[in-house]
Amino acid sequence: MEIAILIEESGAVALLQEADTIQVYHHHCGIWEVSRSMPLALPTAHGLPGLRRYMQTVVDFLGECRTLVGLSVIGLPFFELEKAGFTIWELPGSPLQALDHIRAAEDTARELPAMKIIMPSLQPREISPGCYTISIKDIQNCNGKITSKQILYPLLKKMDFHRLEVICSHVPPWLEQQIITGQLTAQIIPINQLETSIIISGDS
Repeated sequence: MEIAILIEESGAVALLQEADTIQVYHHHCGIWEVSRSMPLALPTAHGLPGLRRYMQTVVDFLGECRTLVGLSVIGLPFFELEKAGFTIWELPGSPLQALDHIRAAEDTARELPAMKIIMPSLQPREISPGCYTISIKDIQNCNGKITSKQILYPLLKKMDFHRLEVICSHVPPWLEQQIITGQLTAQIIPINQLETSIIISGDS
């Protein structure tokens, strides 16, 4: 089993655009070991064609590895990786925490082959008129291929709401940026070490 992780200079899991290295880990005799690594620097010149060529270089380097971990992977790189058959996990923290999380999730799936996995709805649950809640943490735990932006962006653009509560394991960087720049009005409330609540105010 191989898992690739985007790593920043501090050694933590990184955003794709801020990662310095991509490291491929394999599990051997109960220990995670780095089997290979590649310096990473997304090109800023040559536009989208240059970025596509660079992502193909990344895919070629990863070989048969088809699981990638990052704090966030969006835009053209996400679609190029998805097209190549990657499962993309958005997880914060240290590489070993991410590796253990994914291995535990896959082990559970193998141990329960007969269990029907019920995928949480991608639509938020209305708890009172105009007030909704959705757990992207639960959704991503069932399907690591779905990103936070795929879940939330359509809701924020098309849904009328007074209040939307988002439960997540960490604040998605793209959403945090919208809050910082004033594109969204929201309150971030830590629930515990594993969960955070984001209360987004709507227009209705």
